[in-house]
Amino acid sequence: MGEYELHQDIAEQISNLPTEQAEEVRRYIEELCQADIQREEQRSKYLTFMCCQQTFGVNIQQVIQILRIPPITPLPDSLPYMKGVISLREEMVPVIDLRIRLGREEAAYTDQNCIVILNVQGRSFGAVVDCVCNVETILPEEICLPPQQEERKGNYLTGIAKRDTVILLIDADHLFAAGDLEQMLDVSAKDSLPV
Repeated sequence: MGEYELHQDIAEQISNLPTEQAEEVRRYIEELCQADIQREEQRSKYLTFMCCQQTFGVNIQQVIQILRIPPITPLPDSLPYMKGVISLREEMVPVIDLRIRLGREEAAYTDQNCIVILNVQGRSFGAVVDCVCNVETILPEEICLPPQQEERKGNYLTGIAKRDTVILLIDADHLFAAGDLEQMLDVSAKDSLPV
């Protein structure tokens, strides 16, 4: 059965329902459409922040929360850009310095710096950024493809959006190379073991 015939069949079946049931089906379809619209709107929302005098954006669905920088416990033998771990709601959360991750010089933190807690492959990770800017709606047609990145860099840049300024869109799931992510998870898991 083709798509047109399927639609015709569904419409015919609905027209044969008692008025109350047909009204329930109509309301249910409206709810589904509204849920689809809300999901699409969420996919188009990005938290924007500054790092190394550039504007970055990460999809709002990957953002858990934004914190002032609490004390960070450094960990021995960790990656150069891993600052350590913080305790957040009884979870040990690895924290990276995004500036160092992007290959820039480390800089002293100010009261403008904050940690964006991100959902990375189902786990919480913190990224120290220079400051948070805004939540912006960026539609797919406003996004250009980025230039190809070196494989070792993780291909975290997913697009470039042009507004008053250029916004580099990143995917937190690809911010780390596979081995780096496993190393950070191992270190934070060891650190959260009971003493």
